[in-house]
Amino acid sequence: MSSAKKAVDSTVKRILLHMAEIVMSVILLVIICLPLVFVIPMWFQQIILGASPEALAVNPVAWFGAYGAFAVTVGLAVLSLIIGYGYIRSISSKPSSEEEVSEAEAVEEAVEAIEEEVEAEVDESASEETPEE
Repeated sequence: MSSAKKAVDSTVKRILLHMAEIVMSVILLVIICLPLVFVIPMWFQQIILGASPEALAVNPVAWFGAYGAFAVTVGLAVLSLIIGYGYIRSISSKPSSEEEVSEAEAVEEAVEAIEEEVEAEVDESASEETPEE
């Protein structure tokens, strides 16, 4: 039974690991898209709501001027690169391939142990069914 429990635990760990990788990828996507903080609201206002460029509620050109809006956007891009680089460094320090190989070997051993247990049960049931003379 313990080999089956090990196999289930290993599978649950893998599922949780993949789910964590997906969540980390979404967070990284948000970090990378940080420079679009002004573009997306402006696009919604102009395209979907049909507002004129002068009537935009979110308008960095009106707030900071043309050069200021450019500087703020470049600053957000640099900030995004710095945060994104640090985040990628932190998530890329996951277990080495040796640990993954040993985990795969443990799963294979657990599967083999389960197969042996099933074969032993089948042999026992087959020996009980055959009458002894």
